[in-house]
Amino acid sequence: MSDKTGVTKIQHFVPQFFQKYFSYHNNGKTIGIFNVNNEFYISSTPIRTQLYSNFLYGKSGDLETWLGNLESKSAPIFRKMWEKEVLPEYESIDQLEMLHFLIILDLRNPIRFNNLRDYEELIKETNSDITKKNLPPELLESLKYLQNEEGKKLQLKTAVKIVPDLIDLKYKLLKNTTNIPFIISDNPLVMYNQFLEKRKWNIVSQRGYGSKGLQMFLPINDSYMLIVYDAEIYKVGNKKEKIVEITDENSINQLNILQFLNSTDTISFNHKVSEHYIKTLFKKSKSYKKANEVFINIHKVDDGKGGIKPFEEILEAGVTDLKTNLLIQKINLSSNSIAIKLDNRLVQYRKGVEISKNHPLNKYKIK
Repeated sequence: MSDKTGVTKIQHFVPQFFQKYFSYHNNGKTIGIFNVNNEFYISSTPIRTQLYSNFLYGKSGDLETWLGNLESKSAPIFRKMWEKEVLPEYESIDQLEMLHFLIILDLRNPIRFNNLRDYEELIKETNSDITKKNLPPELLESLKYLQNEEGKKLQLKTAVKIVPDLIDLKYKLLKNTTNIPFIISDNPLVMYNQFLEKRKWNIVSQRGYGSKGLQMFLPINDSYMLIVYDAEIYKVGNKKEKIVEITDENSINQLNILQFLNSTDTISFNHKVSEHYIKTLFKKSKSYKKANEVFINIHKVDDGKGGIKPFEEILEAGVTDLKTNLLIQKINLSSNSIAIKLDNRLVQYRKGVEISKNHPLNKYKIK
């Protein structure tokens, strides 16, 4: 369906090619869904009518076309992962395309635009400890801009600049050899950080692309999951193996629960997933806090002499992280990670990440 200009009204935020990897009996047309709000389960429904919003990327068609071109480049890369167990070579064009797709998959999701809207409301309710007044109105103007079509274009089309900051991350495939299939959600790319979770680091969101200890989990189909991770912090399987077999059902269940916690309202799956399994997992997921809920904190600034600077403060805006005490077979902290020290800066970046250089938050130490 399209409007009078010919632009497609149905604009998917999880690409249809990707949903087809989880299709009912691999038919490429239908998929199972579970709505977490009303606990409605259906074993098979058309993919075209799932995981989309009307004119999410605008009515000009420019951004929708751009995303379509990106998907065309990415689809063969991801298909090779589950069809042939082939990953992109390091320092190849395919590696860059893969990383770019992951970033865009994250940023194009409605949950990110909804976060901006929620920040607007929080800012209106938040007062500066110094001035006792609301935070600068310019922040509201910026947030409104990023939610319109031009703002979305800016965010998505300039996201390619983030790709070099992910080059240091390693990646492997987790091969699910259990009888429990992987599932996905309406926000399938899961950002986790076992390292900072174990260090009880609770300042700023731990899901930043440059964060020390970052992990990305993306189910590719019911049997394979891509893991992208900070190799200085984690050991995933043996050093030389690119395909890491997971035989532990509890590990698969934990990874599937992350999809519930990262979602807005929809879980998707193929014919191998029963209603009983989905509802059992959903019930277990309620023991944990969901991710992606916005927050704003105001911090005092350390004056370096044991006190605080009276006329300075730091605005910390972030989203809640996933914290389930994740414990997955063959994913362990490296021996080197034990010696890594954290300081009292807001941002804990990986070594060599370019976005950390001259970052305005780097000069601040919290009190």
